[in-house]
Amino acid sequence: MYLLLSHSTLLALLYGVEFVLSQTAPSTIINASSLLPNSRTSVCDDIRVLVHYIRYFNRPTHNNNVGSIPRDYSPAGLSRLWDLIGPVEVPPITTTVIPQTPVTLPSPPPALYPAFFAVTPKDILPDLKFPQGFLFGVASAAYQVEGAVKDEGKGPSIWDWAGHQPGVVTDNSTADVVDLHYYLYKEDVARIAALGVNSHSFSISWARIFPFGASDSPVNQQGINHYADVIATHLQFNVTPVVTLFHWDVPLALNAYYGGFASPNIVDDFIHYAKTVFMAYNGSVHTWYTFNEPQVFCANVGVFPFNLSLPNGVNSSNAQFHCSYYLLKAHAGAVKAFREMNISGEIAFKSSDYVGMPWRANNTEDIDAVERHAAFGIGVFADPVYTSGDWPQILKDTLSPDYLPRLTEEDSKEILGTADFFAIDAYRTYWNAAPPEGIDACVSNSSDPLWPSCNVEVMFDFNTGWASGPASDPLTSWLQATPQFLRSSFKEYHRRWPAPRIYYSEFGFAQPFEGVRTPAELFQITEDTDRTNYYMTYLGELLLSIQEDGMPVEGAFAWAIMDNAEWNSGLSARFGIQYVNYSSPTLQRTYKRSAFALSDFFQTHLQKEVAI
Repeated sequence: MYLLLSHSTLLALLYGVEFVLSQTAPSTIINASSLLPNSRTSVCDDIRVLVHYIRYFNRPTHNNNVGSIPRDYSPAGLSRLWDLIGPVEVPPITTTVIPQTPVTLPSPPPALYPAFFAVTPKDILPDLKFPQGFLFGVASAAYQVEGAVKDEGKGPSIWDWAGHQPGVVTDNSTADVVDLHYYLYKEDVARIAALGVNSHSFSISWARIFPFGASDSPVNQQGINHYADVIATHLQFNVTPVVTLFHWDVPLALNAYYGGFASPNIVDDFIHYAKTVFMAYNGSVHTWYTFNEPQVFCANVGVFPFNLSLPNGVNSSNAQFHCSYYLLKAHAGAVKAFREMNISGEIAFKSSDYVGMPWRANNTEDIDAVERHAAFGIGVFADPVYTSGDWPQILKDTLSPDYLPRLTEEDSKEILGTADFFAIDAYRTYWNAAPPEGIDACVSNSSDPLWPSCNVEVMFDFNTGWASGPASDPLTSWLQATPQFLRSSFKEYHRRWPAPRIYYSEFGFAQPFEGVRTPAELFQITEDTDRTNYYMTYLGELLLSIQEDGMPVEGAFAWAIMDNAEWNSGLSARFGIQYVNYSSPTLQRTYKRSAFALSDFFQTHLQKEVAI
C-alpha cells in the first residue's frame, strides 16, 4: 500500500499546519526551498516537504519576521531580497530583439467544419458591427510573460518568490524566463499588429519601477525607460496600449517590511507608485486600470505561501478582507491623484467573476445564494465604487469589523465615483445554490468550508443534469464555455453597476490537454478548435449584446496574447492564441487557429471610419 499525496492535498496539509501554528508563531517570509536539499520529485518528497515545514514552524524563533528585514535600499539590500528567492534562471536573450517587419502571416487554416455545419468567422452575424473606435485586443500581465525577472534593476515580486516555493506551482515551473516578453516585446507587438488587432492590455511591474516598492525608495530609471519604449512601440504599430498598474505582483520588499496588502502602509506606497507611472506616460496611454481582479488577489493573501508574511493582528482567516479595505483605499487614492494631476484619459479597475443564476428556479434559498455570490465576488469592490460608497450589506451582516474593517463616511466619500467605466473579466457564468445545511446555518458557523460567502457554485443544470458548457483543461476546472449566458450576464453587470461604458477586459479558454503535447505535435497544438469555438460564440453574443440589448461595450480583450505562466498551473495550462515553444532558445511563437479566427472576425465587424 502506498501513501499518495497530490499537490493539492499537500497544500491543504501545509495550510492546515500553518493555520494552527500561526496562532502562536510570528508571521515570516521564508525561502522554503532552502529547507530542502533537492526539489520535490516524488511522494517521498511531498512528505519530506511537510516534515521540514512542520519542523521549521516549531522552531523557537524566526530570523525573518515581518518588519525585521531592514529597509536597505542599496544594491546590497536588493541582493538580500533576491537571496530570499535563491538562484533564478538566466534568460537566453539579454537584449531587445528588433523584429523583421512587416510580419508576414502564414497561410490561414482551412475551414474548421463543412459549411453546412458551421459558418466561418466572417459569416457570423456579418451585418452587425462593433461601435466605431471599438478596442478589439489581446491581454497579458507582466509576471506571466516578461521573464528577465532579475534584469536591469528589477526587484523581486511576491510571485517571483512564490514560484520558487515547493508545491506552489503544479508543474514546478517558474516565470524566471517564461515568454521573455521583456526583450521580445517589439516582435510580439508586430505579430499582433499583423493580425489586425488594434489594442493590447498589459501590466507594468511595480518592482521594475521601484525595486523596493516603497515611496521613499529610489526609482529604477531603466524600468521607466523600458515601459516608455514598450508603449511607444505599440503606438508605432497602431496598437492602442491599455495599462494595468497592478496585476498581483507586489514588490516582495513590501511584504517583508510590513505584510503587503494586509497592512495600511501599502496605501501610500501604491499611490506614490501610481503617480510616478502616470507622470511618466501621461499622453501616451488613454485607458488605465489600477488593479486587476482585486477579489481574486485578496482571496489569496491569506493562502500559502503568502500567509507567511501577514502582519500582527491579521491571520489567514481575515487577511482577505483587510486586503480588500486597503486595496480599495489605494485605488481611490490613485484615482484621486490621476484626476488632480489632470492625466489625460480614463481610469477604473477590473472586476471579475459573474452574478450567477439560481440553480433551482423559484427556490428562495438559491435566489439568496446568487445575491451572496454577487456580493462577495463583484460587489465587494464594485458597490463602494459604483453605487453605494459602502460594502454590500450582505458582507456587513456576515463579517464583524475584526474581519471586514468598516468604511467610514470619509472613506465612502473618497471611494464612491472613482471609476470612469466598468471593466469585467468574465470567462463563464454558472448557477448558485444554497449550502446543503442552508444559508443561515452556514453564516452562523465560521468553521463551515463555505463561510463566509455561503453559496455553492454549480456547473450543471438542475433540471437536465447537463453541464453548462464544454470543459476547459483539467488544470482550469473552474472554466466551462457558457456563451449562452453572456447577454444576460452583461445586462446584470450594467443594471447593478451602471457606467457610461463597459470593457470586456478578459475572456479566454484553456484548450484541454494542450500543455501535455510536445513541440513535435505542433500541427495538433495549433488546431485549438475548442478555444476557437469559445471566442466565436462569445463574440457573436457580445455583438448581439451591443446591438440588440444596448449594452455600452466599447472593447473586448482575448486572454491571452500567447501561452504564459498561468500562476499555480505554471506552463501547463495554455490560454494563448499563440503557441510558445519553451524548448526553443528563441522561445518561438506560432499562431494558433484561434488567432486567425479572431483576426477574421474583427476585420469583418470593424466599423470603418468614413473619410470626410
